[in-house]
Amino acid sequence: MKNVKLVEEEKKVKVDAPQRFNKRYFINKRAEDDDPLTDLDRIDQAKRPLDGKFIYPDSAGKGVNIFIVDSGIFLTHEQFDGRAKFGGAFCKNCKRDDIDRHGTFVASVAAGNTVGVARKANIIDVRVLNAKGEGSTSNMIEGLSFVIDQHKNGKNKNSVINMSLGVVPVSRALNDVVKEVTDAGIHIAVSAGNDSEDACGQSPASAPSAITVGATEKTSDAVTDFSNIGKCVDIFAPGRQIFGAIPAAENDDYLVLNGTSFSSPLVAGTLALLISKSSNKPPAELTKDLIKLSTKGVVTGLKKGSPDAFLRTPAP
Repeated sequence: MKNVKLVEEEKKVKVDAPQRFNKRYFINKRAEDDDPLTDLDRIDQAKRPLDGKFIYPDSAGKGVNIFIVDSGIFLTHEQFDGRAKFGGAFCKNCKRDDIDRHGTFVASVAAGNTVGVARKANIIDVRVLNAKGEGSTSNMIEGLSFVIDQHKNGKNKNSVINMSLGVVPVSRALNDVVKEVTDAGIHIAVSAGNDSEDACGQSPASAPSAITVGATEKTSDAVTDFSNIGKCVDIFAPGRQIFGAIPAAENDDYLVLNGTSFSSPLVAGTLALLISKSSNKPPAELTKDLIKLSTKGVVTGLKKGSPDAFLRTPAP
């Protein structure tokens, strides 16, 4: 059939692996959190030691849609303050209220009220994994196609996707759809993976137009022992002992987790900050701005062509 680009065997997909409230106040065109989590404290400044603040533009991602393509979001969590909406579910036998914690955690890191980066951004739940955090490449492709349709048919063209998911080996079909995403003007941040391997060996981390994010330690800027590395990684961000939200039925509604899954939403949130502060740009141009803004010369343990780039949020 002329309209069939390729045929590929379907692959399995999986997630890449005490309660506190912060004080915030506004000064002119900036917002300041004077009791931030360590990951947020780190990314708003070039070098250590940490200054105990998270300072960001007061636009804070307002007017940007962050699509969390993941395992579902507990939409009524206090971290989302009514900003999280259900988009669609594309996983087999998914039940609306039976979700894995991963998606909620990722969404909170990207845009939670006190644990996230872009605190005024819209959060849209695009569910492609079941309650066990499992799915398939076709689920991911359907989810991404949904986002493309929403972007093309909606009035708001400020769209960012986070995908903290991985499939091994590389899926050409998935990578092709990631290109369609960025060709449509949608920005996409993805996790590098947690196997201490070359990120070029999995999708969507190997997709050239995605922003692939590796993980660094909490107490230093060294690459973690679990983070995937290599030339397919575009930037590094904190990924050790990240604090985030989980569905309300679990524990105290918060948890501390490790993984590139939680480095990626720091980048997605930063993209939202850049857009709301300085207006939108084509994905390739905004990626250049992100890399230019990043801090050079601080990440240690770089191997196999990994980039010398550490995430930094824009100044107010």
